[in-house]
Amino acid sequence: MKKVGFLLVKLWAYGLSITPFWLLYLRSDFYFLIVYHLAHYRRKVVRQNLLRSFPEKDLKEIKAIEKRFYHNLCDQVVEMFKLFHMSVDEAKQRILVTNPEVVEALYDQRKSFFFAIPHSGNWEWFGKRMQTFSGHHPMAIYKKVKNPDFDRFILDLRTSLPVEMMESDAALRTLARRKDTLDAVLILADQTSFGLDSDYWNTFLHQETCWFTGLERMSKFLDYAIVFVDMKRVRRGQYELTFHLITDDPKATAKGEIMEQYSQHIERFLHEQPDNWLWSHKRWKHVRKQTVA
Repeated sequence: MKKVGFLLVKLWAYGLSITPFWLLYLRSDFYFLIVYHLAHYRRKVVRQNLLRSFPEKDLKEIKAIEKRFYHNLCDQVVEMFKLFHMSVDEAKQRILVTNPEVVEALYDQRKSFFFAIPHSGNWEWFGKRMQTFSGHHPMAIYKKVKNPDFDRFILDLRTSLPVEMMESDAALRTLARRKDTLDAVLILADQTSFGLDSDYWNTFLHQETCWFTGLERMSKFLDYAIVFVDMKRVRRGQYELTFHLITDDPKATAKGEIMEQYSQHIERFLHEQPDNWLWSHKRWKHVRKQTVA
């Protein structure tokens, strides 16, 4: 039965990939009604996250952000499968860049770097656009999905990108061997951490928050620059990118400085476009252990 269910999902996904955009978004609106109004998918998690993150907003404003988030989430899902048939030229038309000179300068400096992007905008589409920014070799770090069939399907989807994929557990070893290449590496660096003392902890959106430090540790070890990707949703199927250089000399930064700057960029971004983040994940499920003096 699992195999049959998975086959049906694949057929649904391939059907979406050939659906024209005007019809695709009608389907997304239908999915929104199911996900938000009928299934109440993670409504409590999203509402709690928003209330705690924006205490200055009243309940009416919070509900408006919440609904826009669910619309964005449904759009994100249906848009993802368009990658099977989206060309690089179409990606260039749908994802505009305000300041490509940031990464062009790193190419001129012969400097590899990480594209650090949060779960905002359409991070899957971003991979289709990566090779157009500069002469760097585009790569991306991904984490395996537990279900092997679904993992293979998602990897097939992502290999339609003009990007070399690396599994997260092997990423550092892979990149360390590429000393003579100029790489631009996509990394989603806002996943929920394990809440360990070794994580980076700070106050983010009014809440004590822990962060994986892999981005900072790898950048220092490899001497890779870090560019924050500000990916705003302009309208359905249209995005705008702005790059922010966090550092081009990671070894000169203090411990935790990179993660602090990265989190500050996300917070600023969310105050500008609060519905444009993955609010359905349990970002604040860990509490920092208090040490006794």
